Amino acid sequence: LLTDAEENTDGTGGSMAGSNTRNQLFFVTFILTLIISLALVLFVIFLIFQTRNEVDQISSRLLSEEKSIEELKKLNNIILKHLNQSGIKE
Repeated sequence: LLTDAEENTDGTGGSMAGSNTRNQLFFVTFILTLIISLALVLFVIFLIFQTRNEVDQISSRLLSEEKSIEELKKLNNIILKHLNQSGIKE
């Protein structure tokens, strides 16, 4: 015959095995969630850097085009002044 203490130990041991399995499943799920979250964060950081590079390239193009437009305006003014001085009208 088993004593009361032995029955409690066996019962606790059985529930500990189920609890241990649930804890392991929770731990594995938690680790997988962390890995997936880390991968997503790294992907977002990569996208931010890519976007920053694209914006920098577009900004530099706009600045160079702005300089070209200013030069064209100056040439246009020079041509208009020359035409006005020579007496040719539109």
